[in-house]
Parts: sequence; C-alpha cells; structure tokens
Amino acid sequence: MSAAEQAMNYDLAIDIINLMRVMASKQKQEATSERERKELDEKIDMYCYEEGVLTGRNGNEKARISLYDKVFRLYSPIVKASYANQ
Repeated sequence: MSAAEQAMNYDLAIDIINLMRVMASKQKQEATSERERKELDEKIDMYCYEEGVLTGRNGNEKARISLYDKVFRLYSPIVKASYANQ
C-alpha cells in the first residue's frame, strides 16, 4: 500500500469514528434517562480519544494500528447498517 493510500485509509477511519460520535450524540439527545446520557457521554469521550490515537495525539503506533483494525472490522459495519436503515 502506498503512502497516499495509507493516508486516505486513515482519513476514512477518522471519518468513521466521527460518524460514530455523531450517532452517539443523536442517541444522547433522544435518551430518556440520566444513566443512558452518562453512558453515551462516555462513548463520545472514547470516540474523541480514538480519533486522537489515529491522528497521533494519543497512544503509539501499535495502538494506532490496532484501532485502525477495530474501526474497519467493528465500526464500519455499524455505520453501514445505520445508513442502510435510513
């Protein structure tokens, strides 16, 4: 994979994490209990941290590679399913 392709893939991974954060924010707006809102706040914080890992602000290269894999194996199908249901 060329450097340009790798950079594009990392940009896509960051976009997917941002979509997960937006989805969690929408769920938070619709949440009916304080416990749900707190859990969604924690998810939103996690997505912010994960974005930092992918951009190099948090973690190290091994964490970045692991998270990259998580995004495409776990988050990507969630985002796809969400947009398919709209």
